[in-house]
Amino acid sequence: MGKIEYSSALPGLAPEDLEDFEYTEEFGYIEPDLGNTSPYDSADTVFSIGLPLFVILFVAVVGFIIFVSVRNYNKAKSAGFDPLTMETDLMARAANSAMLAPKKSLEDKLSELESLHSRGVITRDEYLQARRDSLSE
Repeated sequence: MGKIEYSSALPGLAPEDLEDFEYTEEFGYIEPDLGNTSPYDSADTVFSIGLPLFVILFVAVVGFIIFVSVRNYNKAKSAGFDPLTMETDLMARAANSAMLAPKKSLEDKLSELESLHSRGVITRDEYLQARRDSLSE
C-alpha cells in the first residue's frame, strides 16, 4: 500500500494538525496516539481490582466474626452458662462477691463478735482470739 496524502485522507487538515496521530499502513487509516489516557481509565482499573478485594476482605471478616461468636457460644454452653445472659450473670456474681464487698469497720466486727458470743455460736476463747485479731488489724 502506498502512503495516503494528507489532503486526500483528511481534507482540510494540514500536516502539523496530524502530529499527534500515527499512520497505520495495514488498514489504511490514521488512528490517534493512545499515550494520553483519561482519568476514568485508571479509575476503572482500580475499581475492577479494588471491588473484588473489598468483597473478599468483607466476607472474610464477617466469617471470622461468625466463627468467634459460635465458638464463644459453645464454650459458654459447655461451662454451664446461658450464653445470652452470661455477661450479666458474671457481673452479678462479681458484684456479690466478698472481694468487692465493702470492708467492715472495727466497730461492726466487734459487735458481730459480741453477738456471736452472746448467742453461743462461738466460745469465750474463740471470741477473745477473734477480738485480738480484729484489734491488731
